[in-house]
Amino acid sequence: MNVILELGGNTLRMKKAIELAQRYPDSKIVISSEGDPTGVHALLSDAGIADTRYIFDFHAWDTVTNFTETIGLVKSFRPSVVFVVTDKFHMRRAMAVARAVFFFTRIAVVPEPYLGSEPHDPEPVSLVRSDRFRAWLWRLTGYLKYYPDVKEARMPGIERDEQCALESGYPVNQ
Repeated sequence: MNVILELGGNTLRMKKAIELAQRYPDSKIVISSEGDPTGVHALLSDAGIADTRYIFDFHAWDTVTNFTETIGLVKSFRPSVVFVVTDKFHMRRAMAVARAVFFFTRIAVVPEPYLGSEPHDPEPVSLVRSDRFRAWLWRLTGYLKYYPDVKEARMPGIERDEQCALESGYPVNQ
């Protein structure tokens, strides 16, 4: 079994996640955090992806927590591979975090970038280093260093999306 971890519930990135889901029909899709749950559900449904194959997870508020907050759910599926789906410009940072978070798990992490958002300025190396450090700190100590102002700013939107998904009866990790 494989897991497709889509970062952000972005309907454009979901095209890549759907492509992978069709290529690997036994895979599960985990949609991490904010996004349009109704739009994502419609895309998955239109592609013939059953509700039993995907789950929304609204616990993350940034790239590091996309991984630290979903690792338990991902591991519960007992995958051998986790495909990381995000935009190409964001992949370097996402994979730096993924490699740290999944280091001791024996689960391979494989980048699967969505290319449709290019061209885009690459993310600053300092941001990649900072998030890599935060991920390793969490992996080695269990301590999650985060920026309260970022969490505070993003959580109202994430909570609205979660409420929408719950009210609509979509599969949500609680």
